[in-house]
Parts: sequence; structure tokens; C-alpha cells
Amino acid sequence: MCVGELRAAPPIGIKPVPSWVVPVTPGGKAPSAKDISGGYYLSFVDKQVNLGVKSTYQRFVRQIVSESGIQNGSEISVTFDPAYERVDFHEVTVWRAGQRISHLKQGDFKVMPVESERQRFIYNGYHSASLVLKDIRKGDRIDVAYSTTGWNPVFMNKYSDFLYFNAYDYIAHIHNSILSPAGRVLHFKDFNKPPVRNNRNAGGNVLYEWNALNVKNNSYDDNVPGWYGKEPLVQVTEFGTWKEVVDWGLNFYQVPAPAGALKAKVDEWKAQSESTLEFIGKAVRFVQDEIRYLGIETGENSHRPHKPEDVFAQRYGDCKDKVFLLCAILRSNGIECDPVLVDSYKRSHVDENLPSPPAFNHVIARVRVQEKSGKDNEFSFAFIDATMALQGGAVPQMYCPPYGKGLLLQSGQAHLVTIPDHNPGNVDIVEDIYLPASGDSTAEGSIQVKTAYYKGDADDFRAQFQEGDVSEMEEHYLNFYKDLFKHAVVEATDTLEYYDQREGNSFSLVERYSLKNPWKLDSATNKFYFDVFGKTLYTTLNILPGRPRKDPVSLKFPSEQNYTINVHMPDARTILADQWEIKRGSYIISFESKYLPQEYTWQLKYHFKTLKDHVPVSEAKQFKADMDKLVENLEYQLTEPKAGGFDLSDINGWMVGLLIAVGIFAVTFFKRLYQYSPGYRHYHESETILGGWLILLAISVGFAPMTLLFQFVGQQLPVYVSLTHWNVMEAKGVLISTAYRGLLVFELCFNGAMIGYAVLVAVLFFKKRDSFPILYIYYLGINLLGVILDACLTYALVGDRVAGELNNTIVSIGRVMFFSAIWIPYLIKSSRVQRTFVNTYGDQPVERELSEGAEVAEPLE
Repeated sequence: MCVGELRAAPPIGIKPVPSWVVPVTPGGKAPSAKDISGGYYLSFVDKQVNLGVKSTYQRFVRQIVSESGIQNGSEISVTFDPAYERVDFHEVTVWRAGQRISHLKQGDFKVMPVESERQRFIYNGYHSASLVLKDIRKGDRIDVAYSTTGWNPVFMNKYSDFLYFNAYDYIAHIHNSILSPAGRVLHFKDFNKPPVRNNRNAGGNVLYEWNALNVKNNSYDDNVPGWYGKEPLVQVTEFGTWKEVVDWGLNFYQVPAPAGALKAKVDEWKAQSESTLEFIGKAVRFVQDEIRYLGIETGENSHRPHKPEDVFAQRYGDCKDKVFLLCAILRSNGIECDPVLVDSYKRSHVDENLPSPPAFNHVIARVRVQEKSGKDNEFSFAFIDATMALQGGAVPQMYCPPYGKGLLLQSGQAHLVTIPDHNPGNVDIVEDIYLPASGDSTAEGSIQVKTAYYKGDADDFRAQFQEGDVSEMEEHYLNFYKDLFKHAVVEATDTLEYYDQREGNSFSLVERYSLKNPWKLDSATNKFYFDVFGKTLYTTLNILPGRPRKDPVSLKFPSEQNYTINVHMPDARTILADQWEIKRGSYIISFESKYLPQEYTWQLKYHFKTLKDHVPVSEAKQFKADMDKLVENLEYQLTEPKAGGFDLSDINGWMVGLLIAVGIFAVTFFKRLYQYSPGYRHYHESETILGGWLILLAISVGFAPMTLLFQFVGQQLPVYVSLTHWNVMEAKGVLISTAYRGLLVFELCFNGAMIGYAVLVAVLFFKKRDSFPILYIYYLGINLLGVILDACLTYALVGDRVAGELNNTIVSIGRVMFFSAIWIPYLIKSSRVQRTFVNTYGDQPVERELSEGAEVAEPLE
């Protein structure tokens, strides 16, 4: 068949109702006004199948109830395949005020091809027989009956079907029946409680009947999995086992030896290939990339593939054509390759169906990629979707969609096989936002976005990229960030960079934009702020409404996203570290917020990975809570520091009071300690100036109070007196929250006291007080113990939040230990220390114990 071929329209027959049709009196109730859609409703729908004569009788009664129903319900259309079906109309009647008006005129029917799947590059040969009714009025009842005779011979006279008892709009009465010769065995399976089946004998036949009354639509929540359905239905099939379906399918995949041009191409690949895998790769790439997807699925070719030589010559085919060609090529080189029937909607749930060909809608291939060596495993084979063009990686690493289960068309196969998840891939996105100084309208920041797709995600994006327009893609990406920062000026500074590493199967993009005036001014506080929003991740999330859910939640599976936002700030800020992880049966979510002080960078990292294709309805409430938590952590506001680093609205009065108390205590205690004078026990001539190693110590002791004070005021105090930080652990429970608050109290008291202690020892040092050595030794020891204790308490309580700072903490403790290990022995043993620090407090005399004639040792200077 040629796509553009013109044929005469198939004829439409006008015949009486077949004698085998069972008379049925319509029942049910008229719908309420709220159940009517489009201005009409169906009061009766009847479908009767006669297996003996391969005919299906259908009748429907349409009730027009309003003016819109005249517009929407005045046309009749019947779709059929003229390759094996004939349509005969039995009745087209309009009932008006009890009067019967016939519209059954053969010449009024228009027959034309419909090709409803043309947008998917599938030409199925379907035609429609249409009739536009004249003079239809409100209140009319339209009664239509017709039959289609003939079955697709591809099914070899075996019947299979799904009988549905649901309606998008209200139907008062649905009747289904099957009239079967007594010797034919039918298998039935009910789904979602359909009507009870009634069986009775009818003149050497068995009649199976179902009746459903007052049928309403089954409403669904948004975003349900493709395999999920709750419509009442009955599956009917003459296939008893999966082996029977395999035997049926093998009739169409008897692979012949390649001939002609196809054989020449195969021989060429054999000569060029140094290994079996290389040959497989050449064959797969050719079938995927050079045989375009287009299906001529008329008649038997709905399921029977075209000859491999024809597909090779015309360079197009649908899924079964491509798989048949791939099998022919590989088998010609002794490589095991077999078709696998799958369902792209049901996926792993296909085993819930009875064995039958209509249980599947797609064909892929299973190819052996490892030599037989004992027991096969999942790595011995690769599942190849021949319709996926532009895939990357070697064949064993190629991605196959998660079809879950399929029927392998291999002799002796009697069960469905499991299709493992092959190389699903992931997406890594890093957004670097470089902020200019707040309030400077002339300064310019920038945005750089790096996106890397791997494996299966690289396949998808590679195909999307080749089909798209790069200039339109650039504009789309630019508009994304313009919408994100609507108040700012965002412009592209370079063209979109892209790198396709097909052999390694990755695809990378780099976007670059300038950013002007990103800060907003809060009119109430007259301070600038910047909104951080992880929109890139947000747009991929399934955000549920607040109402209770009754259906499972669909998840994109497989899917893994690693998303990082780096906010590069113009100056140092206080950023609260945070980290958490959620592990559920269907997904994993993690989040981390940390500050990189060396780079003035606030880093936000997100990870979202799906483990299944859905969330069970019993876990939907938890899923919504988890998504809400993730969304909360996608939105932040970076504020300009208040003068002095404090936000008065966030002040914790209790901690401020404690700070004042610590200050009073420190002044009182260290004033008393200042008067302490041990008295000098060894006589030496006193040193009038500082010298030796004491010069280095003088620098450390002199700068220590200022350093500690700046750290305390600039970094620590805003945390200690902030209500936000005080309450940050409330979600962890009373015990953890109380312990964390105790840690803040300890740190405030310890750090505040150590500032006073540092001032004391500095004064004692420069006054050369005899108490300096001993008090400074105590100072170093207390400081070391305090640092170690604080680190232990911090990691015990909030280790997950500061895990990234562990190395810095260890280095800090090591630095304090090293400093103490140097100066404590020096202060104990050095004669210069003994000669220098000899001044006592007030008039207290120096105790001299040097005996006459004794020699003075000169220890470490």
C-alpha cells in the first residue's frame, strides 16, 4: 500500500437487524440535570457479538435535552477497517412526540479515511461512515443500529476483547452479550466488580449477557499511573495460556535469511566488525537511526510485520517492522535475538490480564550480548527498543524503558519474562548565581547553569534537542530566568553551549546570563533582599492539592535529579546550616544548606529519586507532606544584614538577659582574679623589656581579645540571641530541642567568659604580672577543653547539619592543641618568663628564697 494511494470508498449496506440479535428492552433512569453533558445523554448502549458469523451488532439511543444537544448530538459516525470489515446499518430513527421519522438513506452516508493516528506516524487504513442528521430538535430521541461483519484474520479466528461498563457521561443502560457456538471455550476475568454474567443456551449456542444500569463516570484524581484503572470491565479471550499467545506470535516472526541489498549490508558489517558486540552495535544503530518510524498497519499488518527486505529498502517501519529487521540481521550472524511483546501503559501490571494478543501494544527485542556460560542472568541479554533513535552508549549499556514484563516470542516460552531496569540515567543541574552588591544599580552579576544528562535521560534529551530549534530553545531558557527574576534585568551573554558525548551517553548544556538589579527593596525596613527559588526542580515535582486522595499518585520512573544552587554573595553572611533526608518506599529526597565562608557562597543541594512509578494511595498523605517540605526548602530569602548584624524582631530577650548576666559576672570575677598574686619564688634580675619568644606571645595575647570579640559579635552573637535559631530544632521533639538550646546557653556563657578571660591575661601580660604564667596556662587548658566539649556536643545534637564542617572542626581543635603544646611548657620552664613576670599586685612583697652561694640555672629562653 502507498500512503498517497486513492481508492474507491468502501460501500455501506442497508439491511434489517440480523436474526441472531437478542431483543433487549432499554431500562435505567433518566439522569439528573447535573449528570448531563453536551446537551444530550445515552439512554441505551447495546453491543452483541456473534462468534460464529464474526459479526458485532451495536445500537445506541441518544436523547436530546437542550439546544446544545442539537449541535453536539446530531451526527453519527462509525469507524471500521475496510480491509476485513463490512458495515451494515439497520436503523437510523428519530422519535419526536411519539412519531417515528426514518433517516436511513444509503446515499446520505459519507465514507472517508480518518487516519486517527497519523500524528503518531501510523496509517491504519480506518474509514468512517458518517451521517449528518437533518432537522433535529430539542426533545428528539435518536435510535441507531448497525453491524460490522468480519474479523482481522491476523488473530486466526480466535476472539479476544475487553467489555467496558463505564461511561464518561451518564448512560442509563449498557447491555453486552456474546453468542458463542457451544464447542468454543471462552475465558473470562472480571476487573473492578462489573455486572454479573448470565449464561444460557440459545439454539446450539451459549449466550453470555451483562447488564449495567444507571452508569456514571468514574472520576479520577489528577496524576494517576497509566496502568491504573477502576472502571468495571470484563476481559474475554479464547487464548488459554501465554504459550498459546507465543505460538500465535511466532507465526509472524519466522526470520528468513537476508537476501539482496540487505544481505550485502550484513556482509559489510561482518567484515568491518572486530567483535560480536561491535556487529550488534552497528545493527542496532542502523535500525534505530536510519529506519524512520512510520507504520502501515492496515489489515493483518496491525500485528504482522512487513518483510525485513522491504523495510530495509523503504527505510521505514513501525515497532514490529524494526524488531523483525533487527532479528533478521543479528540471527544471520548467529546472534540470539527475539521479539518481546510489551504494553507501554500496563508495564509490569500486564500479568494481571488473561493471555491474549490485545494485552500488548508494542514490540521490543531481546538480544544476547554475552556468550552462553552456564546459567543466564539479566546481564546476558540487552532489551532494545528499536523505535528509540539516537541512543548512546554500547549495546549492553543502552537504556530500555521500564516495561517491567513482556512476552518473549521464543519457542517453548510459556510465561512472561521480567525486563530489568537498564541504565535509567540521571540529571545533574548546577545553578551559579553571582550577586552584585545590594543597592548598586550599575553593578552586574551573572547566572551560569550547567545541566548534564546521563544514560536514559541523555537519550531523551538528545532526541529532543535534534528535533528542536536551538534558537527557540535559547529563547525558552532565557525566558525561564526572566520569569524567575521578573524584577531584575536578565540577558544572555553567550550562545547555548552543548556537548553530546554519544559513546559515553551524556549530553551537557551550559547557559550564561547577565544579572542586573536582582535585589529588591523592602519599603517597610528600607533594606534589600534577594529571593532564592529552586524553580528548575519545582517544575518537575508532583504537587498535590490539599483534598483527600482516593487514587495512587503517578511518579516519573525511573528518575533521579541532583540539583545545586550556589548563591555567590558580595560579602560575608550568617547562613544557618541545615540537612535532612527522607527515604520512602517510592522515592528518596534529601536536602542540604551550608555556607562556604572562603567563597562567600550559600550552597543549596537537592536530590530527588523515584524508586517506583507510583505512590500507593495509602501513602499519598505522607507524599504530600514530603513534597510540601521540599517546596518549603526550595524558597528562601537572602536579606541584607541589619546594622550591627541584628534583626530586632528576632531578638530572644531571655538570651540577651543571660548575656548581660554573663558580662556582669565576668567583670566581677575577673576583677577579683586580677588581684591574685602568687608571689615570686625565684630571684632573678627582672627584665625591663619583653624579648625572645615572648614577642610572638605578645602578638597572640594582644590580638586575642579583639579577635574573640569580633567573632563573638559578628558570627556567634546573632545566633545566640536569635529566636529563629532558638526554635530551629523544635520539629525534632522536646528532648532534642531542649538539648540544643542548652548547647546555645553553654556556648554563650563560655565564649562570653573567655572574652573576659582574654582581656584579663592581656592586661596581666603587658603589666608583667607574676600571675600571668599560671593564669594563661589555665586559660589555654580551659579553652582547649571547651573547644573539644563544644565540638562533641554539637556533633551529638546536630551532626547532620554540620557534617560538611567536620574537617574544619578537626583542624581547629588541632590548631588549639598545637598552640597549647608549645606555650604551656615554655611558660613553665623558661627563665625569661621567670625574670619578666615578677610584678605583684599592690604592695605585696616578693618572696626571696635564693640561698647564699647558690647558682642560678638558665633554662629555656
